[in-house]
Formats: sequence, C-alpha cells, structure tokens
Amino acid sequence: MAKTTRSRSAERLVDILLELHLNGVVNRSALMEKFKITERTVYRDLNALSPIVEHTGNGLYRLIHSAQSPGGQGLHHTLANFLNAYSFFPERNTEFWQKLETRVDENHILILGNEAEHTLERDIRRHLTKVEKSIKNHNVCQIVYKGKTRLINPYKLINKKNIWYLQATENSRLKSFSLSQISWFDIQKTTFTPEENVLELLEKSLDPWVSEDTFAVKIFIKDNISHYFLRRDLLPEQELLEEQQGGVTLRCQAAHENQILPLLFYWLPHIQILEPSWLKEKLIRTLESYLAVERTPNNQVISIT
Repeated sequence: MAKTTRSRSAERLVDILLELHLNGVVNRSALMEKFKITERTVYRDLNALSPIVEHTGNGLYRLIHSAQSPGGQGLHHTLANFLNAYSFFPERNTEFWQKLETRVDENHILILGNEAEHTLERDIRRHLTKVEKSIKNHNVCQIVYKGKTRLINPYKLINKKNIWYLQATENSRLKSFSLSQISWFDIQKTTFTPEENVLELLEKSLDPWVSEDTFAVKIFIKDNISHYFLRRDLLPEQELLEEQQGGVTLRCQAAHENQILPLLFYWLPHIQILEPSWLKEKLIRTLESYLAVERTPNNQVISIT
C-alpha cells in the first residue's frame, strides 16, 4: 500500500533531524534532490522545524541550539522528552537511536495517535507565538472564548489526545481553554504573579482537566471489560480498590463531570457508578432523556414531551 503524504512528511522530518544532529547543518537543494521533492515542500518541512532550526544563508540550515545541552543530552533526547516518547519506548539508549532511521525506512513499527483537530494548523499559526510570549512574560491576556470575552492569566499549553488546551486562571480559578475555541487572543500590558499552588498543581497533573476542587468517584467494572482498565489508567488518578467475583472496583479523582461521563457512556452497560450519588443520578437522567422516545407503528421515532 502506498505511503500517505503525512507519513512521507514525517519520515523526511526524522531524516532531517538525524542529519542535523549528526552534521549540524542541512542544505536545502540537497534535500530537494535526496527526497525528489519541490522547493515549496522543502520550505514546508523546514518551517515545521523552525522552533529548533534557523537559516544561515546560501540555502543552509542549522540547529539553533548546540547539539549537546548543558545536561549532556543530545537534541534527539530533548525532542523525545518534548514529545513524551518515554510512554512508547522507555529504553532509549544509543542502540535505539542508531536503529531509528532503519526502523522508519522498514516501516515495521507504526505508532498511531488520535487525529489532530481539523483547525490545528490554523490555531497554532494564529496563537502559538502569542501564547508562548504571554506565558513566559506573565502577561494578562484578553481572549474571546466561545463568543465570550475573558481576562485570563496563562500558565501552560498542553496537548492531550492531539487537542491543544491553554491552562490559565480566570478570577483566580484554574481552567482549561481549548485552543480551537479561542477566536481572539490579545496580550495586555499588565502582568501577573504566578501563584505557587497553581504551578504545583500543573506540575503534578498532566491532564487538561485540572482543578484544586476535585471529587472522588467509585466505579464498579464488570469482568468482561475490566482488563482494559487494569492494563493502563483510563480514569484520572485511577486506583484499584478491590478485585472480586464478577469485576473490579476502582476509585478516581475528577475535576469535572465531563471528565468521567463520556467514558462511562462508552462502556455501558458493563460499568456502574457507585459513588457519588449525584453523578450517578446525572448519568441516569441523561440516559432517560436520550431514551425518552417511542416508536410508532411505522417505526418512526418521535419525542415524548
């Protein structure tokens, strides 16, 4: 099966990064010849690497930073940490990096993540520079989010399941704003002092759903699906309470009901909320609202009022 344009582009970027790491410089014309691509495509690839690559003239590009960081780690280690590669390959020794290019060429290993949002390219182009600047300089920002104007103090930009979120405080409350829902972003002249408790909370939690106000949820999961939850944490701060006949009981900590309910709906009827009662009632009311229809003799679905 022919490789997709996206996979070919990813392979070129890996190849360019390896050459930069080994030689410190790449030549634009040489890349065109090597990959049999147009100058426009080369520019697009190099632009994708612009945060770490700079043009030095005469079609040459080099790494902005030195190949070795102060801690002794090379650029490839820095990129691996930035992309959270540890989750997929815990052991990344010298042999791993030597085999990387061969693995890409042979295409025996494929890592698939969630598809990025359709507006990703537009959102990053419009907001990334301003967001990074405002976080670094602690500037108060005015945004228009879902049609509403807000004043926020930005702390961190996080990508979860290929969706970008801006974590910021609004009226001293920590919230996550989906980047695709921000239609206007303006940096104010006023600055703010980052709160230590917010910084600690963001450091501890790697989830866009983060808040100082969380609630515990106890869930019973039947045997036929329990292995999905036991092999990795599907719930925030997941904790196994009991393994019993017929299933397992888990506890987790949630910052918002929407952090839990969509997952529960997916696994119904093999999952059950034990506590808290208000969340269980919310799930039941939502289901009742969905099922509040009846079929006519002609199998037409009509709403019950």
